[in-house]
Amino acid sequence: MKNNLRYDPMDQSSEGLIWGAVSGLITGIAAGGDVAGLRNIHATPIVVQRIRIRFVPTTAFASAQAMAFRVNKVTGFTAIHTTGGTAVQAHYNYGEGINVNRAGAALATGDRIPLAEISGYIAATGAISGATYTAEDTDEPDVFAIGSGSALPSVWENWTPPGGPMVLPQNTGLVVNNHIAMGGSGVGNLFVAVDGFRLG
Repeated sequence: MKNNLRYDPMDQSSEGLIWGAVSGLITGIAAGGDVAGLRNIHATPIVVQRIRIRFVPTTAFASAQAMAFRVNKVTGFTAIHTTGGTAVQAHYNYGEGINVNRAGAALATGDRIPLAEISGYIAATGAISGATYTAEDTDEPDVFAIGSGSALPSVWENWTPPGGPMVLPQNTGLVVNNHIAMGGSGVGNLFVAVDGFRLG
């Protein structure tokens, strides 16, 4: 228990943050292929409050298709994905016009958290690659989202960590994998969002 970490959500020095990403039109991704990644680069740990996953098909699969995505907390996350997708910034979760400072310096305009502090990457059309990390056990993901078996399957998952908070220290993060190989012809967008906070 000594390594657990808890922040007080009522602490006004906490910075609420959201990482929200939408993929391009993905198709034909093999089982186990990475489709999104979020890495905490900063020394300040992130407390994850909720993970949201949606898959919305735009083109039907040739036959009934089950969909499933898994999310793993990974360690040794020293490099985010670099190939096959798009970098996505996190942003602060506070109202426009509120002045927030970190170590006496005003935060960047647009409420965006620099990619040098929190980096994220999501698929363009297929699996993404190029990351360096260690998954504790890919057979025991932190969250597992499943869609119905149809030609137009959709996934809708809001997952809240049970018990104590899920914490992402420096060079730790989350990786989303496609669990079931995508069948032929089906196409859709994947939406991934992580809600959390860190000390300001």
